[in-house]
Amino acid sequence: MKKQKRNMKSIVLTVMSLALILVGVAGCSNPNNGSTANNGANASTAPTEKTKLEFYYGLGGKLGETMDKLIKDFNSSNEQYEVVSIVQGNYSETLQALQASLAAGAPPALAINGYPEFMKLAKNDVLLPLDDQINEPAYNKDDILLLEQGKYNEATVGVPAFVSTQMMYYRKDIFEKVGIDYDSLQNFEQLAEAAKTIKEKEGINGWSVMWYAEHMIDYARSAGGDIASADGKTITIDSEEWIYAWDLIRKSIHEDKTMETVYGGNGWEWWYKTIDNVMNGKSAGYTGSSGDGGDLDFTKVATGMQKGFNGSKPRPVAVSVMFNMFKDSSKEQQQGAWEFVKFFSEAKQTAYWAVETGYIPIRNSAVETDIFQNQLKVNPYLSVPLEQVKANGIAPYIDPTGGKIYAEIELAKDKVLVQNMPAAQALKEAKEKAQKELDDVLNKK
Repeated sequence: MKKQKRNMKSIVLTVMSLALILVGVAGCSNPNNGSTANNGANASTAPTEKTKLEFYYGLGGKLGETMDKLIKDFNSSNEQYEVVSIVQGNYSETLQALQASLAAGAPPALAINGYPEFMKLAKNDVLLPLDDQINEPAYNKDDILLLEQGKYNEATVGVPAFVSTQMMYYRKDIFEKVGIDYDSLQNFEQLAEAAKTIKEKEGINGWSVMWYAEHMIDYARSAGGDIASADGKTITIDSEEWIYAWDLIRKSIHEDKTMETVYGGNGWEWWYKTIDNVMNGKSAGYTGSSGDGGDLDFTKVATGMQKGFNGSKPRPVAVSVMFNMFKDSSKEQQQGAWEFVKFFSEAKQTAYWAVETGYIPIRNSAVETDIFQNQLKVNPYLSVPLEQVKANGIAPYIDPTGGKIYAEIELAKDKVLVQNMPAAQALKEAKEKAQKELDDVLNKK
């Protein structure tokens, strides 16, 4: 009985306590009780949900890890926006995902695109003009490298996320073992001879050629070729210069068997297999991206500038990988995306990106930051890509067809590198189709 009474007493006390709490709550909610100031203060401290910003990009390996770190830093540094990564396999897969989202009327807030993919989107008139944003004093556009590459039809529809140029990486120990000084090689022909020597003495591939159209374009332009005539009306990818450079590569791979190309797989798989072959001693070097720096062991490899062909000066493309925003996104999404772009573009952030990945920082001032200067003491090769851009870098070809000319070069690249088709045949076929696409565009003007 005592236990029952104690329980009854507890129940009564609990009910009375709840009643008092309810009365207090009701009093606080009464707009006429003079407590509105306190009520407002309590409401302001309540956590608000951040606006989520979907961000499409196709970056793997160290690039993906570094991007993830910077996204986390941004998300923790502000109370309004949260960037949500939507990771794709590579740039082309990013474009496919973007096209699907645009068709559905639900684009992401932000994307990173390679230059050919950027041009396709620009031609389709889906990108948000950013001229007002880049003129903000906080962005300091005069400090940005290659900002002009984001223009299309006089509007700025993309801004650099990072700058890329294609470098040559070689195994210092292997070249030294066979008695070859990479820096003494005057041209690609001498590199091809060095590859033969390495194959004969070491039984490994003397060089690896990336399964990448941008590299094949670099080779052709470094032989004196161009994609189109000076007046922009004639496609010239079947010129003697193109045929010479591409056939030298083809013969080295398929006839001399002193070079290799790795192809196929998912996403960037072929790219990283090429790097692995060099790092594991199966190949003495490869042509790659300045952005490979984060995946390389510079106690083993060195960074070299590209070589010219047939007496011509090297002419590697220096290209911006672009941030893009979309017309069909909401104003809130656009504003949030631009806040992330500004964050990513700050000197210390782009310097961190360069140190971790090897890509060229987009701000001139980034080179003077402590993080960049300190890493330069550890890895003096960090500055070589920037030196190449300043010495020999050229702008990418602006494809007026929105990427169809580049697509024909891509197909020709496969025919030469993989199928062993003579360059003259592959490039002639590509030129005829590319010319038709160009004529269609020019005739509409």
